[in-house]
Amino acid sequence: MPTPRGRWLELTCHHSRHLEVNLASSMRKAQTCENRRAISDSGLTKAFFQRAPGQQIRSQISKRRRCATTVSQAAPSVIISGGGAAGLTAAYFAALQGAQVTVLERTREVGKKILISGGARCNVLPMEVDVQRDFFTESSPSALRAVFASWSLEDCKHWLEEEIGLKLATEEENRKYFPASNSSREVRDLLLGACMRLGVNIRCKTSMEGLSRLPDGGWRCTLADGAHQDADSIVVATGGLSFPKMGTDGTGHRIIGALGHSMKPVYPALTPLKGRHPAGSQLAGLSLYGVDLQCSAAAAAVKGNKKGQRAHRSAFLFTHRGYSGPSILDLSHSVTKALERGTPLPRLTANWLGDSRADWEARLAACPGASSVPSFLRRHGVPQRLAEALCGEVGVSERRIAELRRAERTALLEKLTDYPLEYDGHEGYAKAEVTGGGVPLSEVHCASMESRLLPRVHLCGEILDVFGRIGGFNFYWAWLTGRLAGLHAAQTAPQ
Repeated sequence: MPTPRGRWLELTCHHSRHLEVNLASSMRKAQTCENRRAISDSGLTKAFFQRAPGQQIRSQISKRRRCATTVSQAAPSVIISGGGAAGLTAAYFAALQGAQVTVLERTREVGKKILISGGARCNVLPMEVDVQRDFFTESSPSALRAVFASWSLEDCKHWLEEEIGLKLATEEENRKYFPASNSSREVRDLLLGACMRLGVNIRCKTSMEGLSRLPDGGWRCTLADGAHQDADSIVVATGGLSFPKMGTDGTGHRIIGALGHSMKPVYPALTPLKGRHPAGSQLAGLSLYGVDLQCSAAAAAVKGNKKGQRAHRSAFLFTHRGYSGPSILDLSHSVTKALERGTPLPRLTANWLGDSRADWEARLAACPGASSVPSFLRRHGVPQRLAEALCGEVGVSERRIAELRRAERTALLEKLTDYPLEYDGHEGYAKAEVTGGGVPLSEVHCASMESRLLPRVHLCGEILDVFGRIGGFNFYWAWLTGRLAGLHAAQTAPQ
C-alpha cells in the first residue's frame, strides 16, 4: 500500500507552536503484519488511510515534555495491555507525546466492548456529571474527585469531536451523548484510526501474562506464547471480569496483585437480578417507565427508612428470571456486593409509577365507587398484567372501590408505592456491564495513574476501584483515566 504523498500530521502544543511531522514512518508502522491484521479484523479498509491525516490534532501536553518529537528508535517505549476504550485512549495520548506504543489485545480485534455497548449505539458520554451521585468507589471520595478534576466533561467531549472526529448527538430525555451515526462501530473505528495514524502498533491475539522489572527500571512483559517484550513504561488497561466473552478474565487483577497491589474484593455491577415476580406471576417482558427504586441499607432496616440509594423515574424490566432495566442495573451493585461478601442484604422497594402515596389516596377518593380495583389501576397507568398481580396479592381482584376496607386500601397503597422486590441472586459477570472493586485509588497517583508501588506502571479503566452508573459514565471514566495513563506513561519513561 503506497504511502500518501504530501500528507502531513500537524501536532499543536500548549505553546501554540506547530510542528509538521512526515507521516511516512507512521504509515510504515501501520503496514506491519500486526496492524494489517488489526485493520482486516476490525473491518477497516484502505479508505481509512485516505482520510486526511493532516487535520489538526490538538492536545494539552504536559510542560514536563517538549511539544512533540518524531517517532524514532530513541523515543520512549510504552506497552499497553488491553485494547478497550481506556487502552486505546492511553495509546493515543502516549503516541501523541512521541512514544513508541504497542497495544496488546488478547482477542482478534480491539474495542469489542465498545461495539456492543448501548445496544450497538455506544453512549459515549453523559451530558452532566455529579461525581458523588454518579460514581461508586470504596476508595477515598477526595481521590476520586481529584481524578475528575484533571479533565472536564466538556474537554473530553471536545477531544472526541475535534481530535477523534466523532460527531455527537444528544438524547435530551436521557441526558446522554451518542454518535450522530448511532453506530458504536464508528466510535471504535475512529479511535483506532486516530491511534494508527500516530504510529501505534496493534498486536491482536496477544496477551500479557506476567510482568517483571528490568535492571534499568523498565519492564518485561511475558506473553501468552512464552515470548517477551520489553518497554520503558507499562499501561495496564485489561478491564475487569464483566462480559467474559469479550476477553475479560481478570488477568490484570492477577498480575498487579502478584506484584504487591491490594484489591478491593471484586463483584459484578450493573447486572440484572434474579427474583420472584409479584404474586408469583409471570410478567417477563413487561417494561415500565418512570419507576422509582429505593435501596435501603439492609433488609433488617426499619421499614420506611429511606436512607440509601435511589433510582429516580427510570425504566424497569421484568425478565424471565427476575428484574433488569436501568433502574435495577444502577442499584444492583448494592445487592451483588452483599451476596458475594455475605453481608446483610439491602431492602429493595419499587414505586411503580413514581407517584406519591398522597397522589394515590386522592385518586381513590375521586374514583366512582362502582369501578373495579383492577380497572382503576389500569386507568391510572398501571399495566394490566401488573395491576392484576398486585390486586391478587392484596386479595381485591374481584372487589370494587366502594367495597375496599381500610386495611385493604392501606395494603394496596403500599403495593403501589413501596413494593418489596424479592431477590435471591444475580446474573453475574456474564451480564454485568462493569466490575466493582479492584485496585484502590490510594495505591495510584491520581494525577498520573502511575502505581505508587510499581514505578512506570500505570493503571486505567475498570481495573481500578471505580465504576459509574449506566448512561456513558463508565466511558467517561475510561477516556479520563486512559488519557492520564497515556500522557504520563510517555513522560515517566527515560529520555
